[in-house]
Amino acid sequence: MGQKVNPIALRLGYIRDWDSRWYARQRTYADWALEDLKVRKLLRKRFAGDGGTRRGGRGARDAGISRIEIERAPNLLKLTLHTARPGIIIGRGGRGVEDLRVEIERLVKRRVNINVQEVAQPELDALLVAENIAGQIERRIAFKRAVRQAVQRSMKAGAKGIKVLLAGRLGGAEMSRRYADRDGKIPLHTLRADIDYGFTEARTAYGNIGIKVWVYRGDVLPPAGVQPKAETPAAPSERPRKGWRRVGARRQETVISEAAAPEAPSTQVVEEPTPAAPASEEQTPAAEPQAAAQQPEPAPETPEKQEQSPDVDAVQGQAPETTEGA
Repeated sequence: MGQKVNPIALRLGYIRDWDSRWYARQRTYADWALEDLKVRKLLRKRFAGDGGTRRGGRGARDAGISRIEIERAPNLLKLTLHTARPGIIIGRGGRGVEDLRVEIERLVKRRVNINVQEVAQPELDALLVAENIAGQIERRIAFKRAVRQAVQRSMKAGAKGIKVLLAGRLGGAEMSRRYADRDGKIPLHTLRADIDYGFTEARTAYGNIGIKVWVYRGDVLPPAGVQPKAETPAAPSERPRKGWRRVGARRQETVISEAAAPEAPSTQVVEEPTPAAPASEEQTPAAEPQAAAQQPEPAPETPEKQEQSPDVDAVQGQAPETTEGA
């Protein structure tokens, strides 16, 4: 996708913000979007020369407008113009801004606030680089020389990569062709890479020549001290997925069960050395009276047996005397 879409649109909401920042309901959205389009066309026509011929015109690409940001408040339109030459827009004593404000208020029929910001390094702005190349081509300068000088100036200004692509009747040839030049690297698929993109057309006597420029200005990293969130490990009891992944889930369950199996005897070994035997010995005396209490008591002896016992003793005591007398 990085090779097929606008690099700025691909990074919206990630490292780059929208140029139009406002919220509207369904009834007013179309009207406000059309107002934004009209304001941008007015500014481009007046300061960038997109609406007419650039030859001999003082305002032909003189202001060097890079971006036009639009914000809306209740009954107020805020414009922020990023330009390489703010003096042309401001004018003498701010008269140029005042005239522009009156003209835009007449168009949108509401109060307008204009803020002009200067672009510190025009060599790192893709649209300004493209407009510079277009201006040289319109003045009949060799397109290869114009492209090569633009690439060298951007790399000296601190760009990490730049790519320029021209398409059309280059040099006045009958058959259109393409010419590209680049230096450094352009990581279009890296979302954190700050890549600026610009497109414009050079109006020549033999047709328009399209100019595309990509400028890589480095990566936009999170501020210092902010650590990325650690990834939480997946739960072991994960729902089995379709297809061959079930085999992996079952294999994982068997490995977990095998790893947990040897843990069972370890728990039994811990229980064996516990002093279970002495505890049983201590409990035996208490158990004996319970067993004795459970045994049936012997029946009392009858009086006949009690009477016979002394006679037997007497007979046993008399027997040796008779022997001795003999």
